[in-house]
Amino acid sequence: MSLVNFTAREITCKIVYYGPGRSGKTTNLQYVYGRVPEARRGRMVSLATQTDRTLFFDFLPLELGSISGFTTKFQLYTVPGQSYYNATRKLVLQGADGVVFVADS
Repeated sequence: MSLVNFTAREITCKIVYYGPGRSGKTTNLQYVYGRVPEARRGRMVSLATQTDRTLFFDFLPLELGSISGFTTKFQLYTVPGQSYYNATRKLVLQGADGVVFVADS
């Protein structure tokens, strides 16, 4: 469920990019990062292995304007696609407001 901070007048939504390994989840996030104006995005954080596969997650905070006087913020995450990272996927998916399924890039 989205987090609503009435004092700060902010709504924060968590969106998780989900899909098999090497399907383009990180590439999608990098594309969004490149298209959003610098003033509306935070620093993109990626924890990857030496082979560029996502080890834990990628994270990109965005601010996309206001709705009814509330600033809307999105936290975009990716999860590792390899099956042996199942516990990590479950952890990152907790509290997600939406999921983007990426099957191929």
